[in-house]
Amino acid sequence: MSDLLISEHLGYRTLHFGSEWVQGRMRISRPAELALGYAQDMCAALLFVPPPKQVYVAGLGVGSLPRWAFANWADSLRHVEVVELRSDVMALAHSAFPLPIADPRLRLTLGDAARIVADRPAESIDWMWVDCYDGRGRVGKLESAEFYAAAHAALKARGVLVANMWSSVTRYKSGLRRLRDVFGAAHIALLPAIETENVTVIASKAALPAFDSRAAQARARALKAEYGLPFERWLKALAPVSSVI
Repeated sequence: MSDLLISEHLGYRTLHFGSEWVQGRMRISRPAELALGYAQDMCAALLFVPPPKQVYVAGLGVGSLPRWAFANWADSLRHVEVVELRSDVMALAHSAFPLPIADPRLRLTLGDAARIVADRPAESIDWMWVDCYDGRGRVGKLESAEFYAAAHAALKARGVLVANMWSSVTRYKSGLRRLRDVFGAAHIALLPAIETENVTVIASKAALPAFDSRAAQARARALKAEYGLPFERWLKALAPVSSVI
């Protein structure tokens, strides 16, 4: 029996995995909008890199991030692969939380995202989104040293891995240490959410520029105007991984 629960309230459709935790939320009238703050935060890597051509998404959920990518990166996108472990969640991409299935740039893959990325060609991915939690808050191998090494190998020279982590769990710091050991401390930035324990972790294959430079501030202003997201606030809130571990 599936543990998927879908509810609708005040114009939003929400997904749960048999618990009170929200797995994802979509505004029914504007499905490409990012309804949750932490999902918006996972776009903050645009402060450092241009819109991607090749995207790898670990974990489907309600499909918020790939829908947003198709709506906002239409000119740059060449390929989006979404890897999901559960077939019942994958089915939602055709029904309750639809994705542009007919778009030839979209590939839905059923399987283990941590294993599958190891089979992707070296330096073939510009942007990797990682947001995989079950109903008990577990992530499996997606915070392992092996996954981070495979992700690093699959990323292009300026590629980024953008992961949703929870700062309230005991494994948080150990996961960051494993990520640091692969990418290097100068390549990682942390963006804590305002109202939740979510932390967006940006790990770049190239060293990150200074957060407080005039160039970074100008880019944040331009991105805010283009996307309507709080890039200037994000820039001020970014912290190096060394501030935590």
